[in-house]
Amino acid sequence: MKNGFSLIELMVVILIISILVSFAVPSFYEAKKSAEAAKVITDFEVIRDAVVAYYADYGEFPQDMGPGTIPKDLKKYLPKGFKFDYRPKKDIRYDWENWIVNNKPKHPKTGILYGISLTTKDKALVKKIKGIFKGAFQYSLNDNYTFVLEYITK
Repeated sequence: MKNGFSLIELMVVILIISILVSFAVPSFYEAKKSAEAAKVITDFEVIRDAVVAYYADYGEFPQDMGPGTIPKDLKKYLPKGFKFDYRPKKDIRYDWENWIVNNKPKHPKTGILYGISLTTKDKALVKKIKGIFKGAFQYSLNDNYTFVLEYITK
């Protein structure tokens, strides 16, 4: 008798490994998306805390600078190395939103005081974020998702 495994035995082992991998990969993907969503929510909280500190010092909110750009005066309130261009290769960017109408920080139609927009095409990430975000509310326009941190009613 020869030493080693038969072709049938090897194929059975490969089949079993394939089945195990088919269960593990989706679970890994879900865990990765959940971790990434938690990171984004943590970043939102860091930005919110920086804005609150900025407001305490200046009595106003930082200006809106557009996606991927940190408002200049807000930088000193954020941790060193913090970026609004979160994952440029995947086109994921933060955008500080500040609507000032008639010298009042409020969007005339939505009542938004301020929020953070996330620009991304990653729908799975947005779905995970929406599941854990505890802000006032969320809305979207194309690939731009705004997570409102503060809200003023009319």
